[in-house]
Amino acid sequence: MEAIELDLGRGEVRSDETSDFDARFATLRGRLLAICAPLVGGTEAEDVVQDAYLAGRSRYARLRDPDAFDAWMIRIAINRCMDRHRRGSRVFPLSTTHEGRSASSGDLGLRELIEVLPARERTILVLHYGHGYRLQEIGQLLDLSHTNVRTIIARTRQSLLRAMREAEA
Repeated sequence: MEAIELDLGRGEVRSDETSDFDARFATLRGRLLAICAPLVGGTEAEDVVQDAYLAGRSRYARLRDPDAFDAWMIRIAINRCMDRHRRGSRVFPLSTTHEGRSASSGDLGLRELIEVLPARERTILVLHYGHGYRLQEIGQLLDLSHTNVRTIIARTRQSLLRAMREAEA
């Protein structure tokens, strides 16, 4: 099979690198969907993962450590989730919650309380509790220090506990 070599200076990859990327991405795709779905909702997760695929594929030739592929792609996907939030399309609708209950009704479950958290706090909670990432790994993925991640998650847990107690009262 003939390998097609393109201009690597512009970030384009050769066809053998493209097929390597596609194979590695295919094994990671389900995990990326599972990470992105709680952050942007199930319907937008497909779009985010596709955006991550395109971004990763165009930059694959510049990946220095092939062993870091999974973490690299997860970070790209999380950044795409955060970009959607920053552009003004809310990660979850904040005016109403699951089953149409109002966010101020006092009858909120844990899921609804998590849905109204700011994107960074929600991302850290989902990665840690939903996907089992250690705080140091989350720090690397989000470009935060371990101490910062630990502080954010502790404050977020306290905030959730307070909100749950207020909802019960």
